[in-house]
Amino acid sequence: MQSERQHQWQNILQMTEQLQQLSASENWSAMIKLESCRKQKLDSFFATPVSETEAAAVAMGIQQILESDQRLVQAGRKQQKEATCAVQKLCVSKKAVKAYRHFQK
Repeated sequence: MQSERQHQWQNILQMTEQLQQLSASENWSAMIKLESCRKQKLDSFFATPVSETEAAAVAMGIQQILESDQRLVQAGRKQQKEATCAVQKLCVSKKAVKAYRHFQK
């Protein structure tokens, strides 16, 4: 049977996978809530030192988390860039409409 610590660690890794799924569906509010919960669980998990028997599995998990978080950051930056471009296009369109209306007077 899995120990409580192993269960905690697996739960953290599952949350990491869920964050990727939420990112793919662009569910940013759910991502923020889940990330906050995962951070609390990470803080709780690491409040107790990692034992020698846990070290290898935890090290692999940390690598997974780091790689996943890097992908999330990249996705967030891409989304931010797309949103910035959309806002800029709206501003240009608004100016064009304003100029057209002024011209029509």
